[in-house]
Amino acid sequence: MEPLARAVRKSIGLNAIFLDQTDRSCYYEAVGNLASTRERILDRGLALMSQAGLDGVTLGVLADQVGMSKSGLFAHFHSKEEVQISLLEHTAEVAAVHVIAPSMSAPEGLPRLKALVTHWFGWAKRAGLPGGCPVAAGLFEFDDVQGPVRDKLAQMEAEWRGLLTKLVVDAISAGHLRRDLDADQFVWELSGIYLSHHAAQRFLKSRDADRRAALAFESLLARSLSVKKRKTKSPSG
Repeated sequence: MEPLARAVRKSIGLNAIFLDQTDRSCYYEAVGNLASTRERILDRGLALMSQAGLDGVTLGVLADQVGMSKSGLFAHFHSKEEVQISLLEHTAEVAAVHVIAPSMSAPEGLPRLKALVTHWFGWAKRAGLPGGCPVAAGLFEFDDVQGPVRDKLAQMEAEWRGLLTKLVVDAISAGHLRRDLDADQFVWELSGIYLSHHAAQRFLKSRDADRRAALAFESLLARSLSVKKRKTKSPSG
């Protein structure tokens, strides 16, 4: 909100500290309207990106989707690249609400890791997006394209895998997963399951994508459980 407030203050040539009560109300209303317009643009853009990909989000198409002129859109974003990066940041915010936040309420260790995976697979649909995960699609869309957008995708993917690795390490420390488990390898395989699920669900339109992804994750877990956990899961235990 603060950068938006500065932008409005600069555009009208006033400092909020010198406004009277009536002017101050108008000032904050302007800031609120600017913020809500930007949110509306990002929400529409995210929905579009989930179907058309990052490269499909042009200033012209996005302006039509939001119902405003391209010049009006330029008041919020000055280039297609800026739109794409802002949409990726918005994607992270939406995913945090639908994937990370509900998972953190689970007990630490394996329960939290399993909760995160459950909320992660197929999160885009549950978040109300008409398409698939924009980041998963972007990894292929920008694999050979250099620039700030690819850098943003790489940063987001690295941070996400870092979170997954931390949860795996926590599960190892809690005695839920094997002490000798290679956490990086576990995350590598888990990420492969996610991308395979994405391709099967979005491109192949496989009706059993969810079931197969769940089976693959259970198989990965079965190979990774500590001896104590294996005995707990055993019918004879």
